[in-house]
Amino acid sequence: MIKNVLIVGLGGVGAVYASKIPNVNILVDDKRLEYYRSNPTIINDKKYNFNYMTSSNAYPMDLIIISVKFYNLSQVIDDLSGFIDENTKIISLLNGISSEDIISGKYPEATVIPSYLICNSIMRKDRNIIHDDVNKIVMAKDSELQEFFEANKINYEIANDIKSSMWQKFMLNIIANQLSAVTRKTFGEMNDLPYIEDLLWKILKEVIKIAKYEGVNNPEILAKNAINTFKTMAPYGKTSMLQDIENGKPTEIDAFAGTIIQLGQKYNVPTPYNNLFNYLVS
Repeated sequence: MIKNVLIVGLGGVGAVYASKIPNVNILVDDKRLEYYRSNPTIINDKKYNFNYMTSSNAYPMDLIIISVKFYNLSQVIDDLSGFIDENTKIISLLNGISSEDIISGKYPEATVIPSYLICNSIMRKDRNIIHDDVNKIVMAKDSELQEFFEANKINYEIANDIKSSMWQKFMLNIIANQLSAVTRKTFGEMNDLPYIEDLLWKILKEVIKIAKYEGVNNPEILAKNAINTFKTMAPYGKTSMLQDIENGKPTEIDAFAGTIIQLGQKYNVPTPYNNLFNYLVS
């Protein structure tokens, strides 16, 4: 039974799920501890004072939800050592397709459940977060975690082929996050571009080739689904990467273009579009 829960990362995504879980613990460093205590998180105009923990007072958790940016993953993995034992389940809501392998490599004793997040845009300014609660965690089957999500009214979906599902989300990130970062446009503004569908297919063509080498089922269908989702996103929505650029923060370009470039080199697949994104955003 899941009782002790730790969330790592109190940005937009982490805050949304922290607000749903009673008595949740939030991992912070000493600097953020005082800042968060002095500046409570406000989610849809409601103030939250969470239970903050540092690695110095760690004890094993039943469930750890990781929702930091990809570029912070290596640091938080080291900070988690005291919170993990053989009974700990971990879900990573990071963008990309590599965080589960990275976490499992560090903590093979834990159960890392492949998962990803689908949600409408979450708008954040400092500690003020606005969202429409349209979200869903897609994951591999785990009865204990499913029971916990149902008890706390957390939307989830079990994927029959979690690898393919994760690649479909990855494809959406490849086109949406990176294109928005380069154009500085919302979904509505990008969809208004007269050449947008042709451009999206050209970007994903190199991803489809790599997906086949990676053993992903039906990558052409996944790409089509990703493009259809791109077209139906809230017109006013801004991707997390665009928000990071506007706020002067690092981006997750390594999780997207960086991964595709690395896999392209591995399989000898040219990746000109992702090379360009990497050059323009890095």
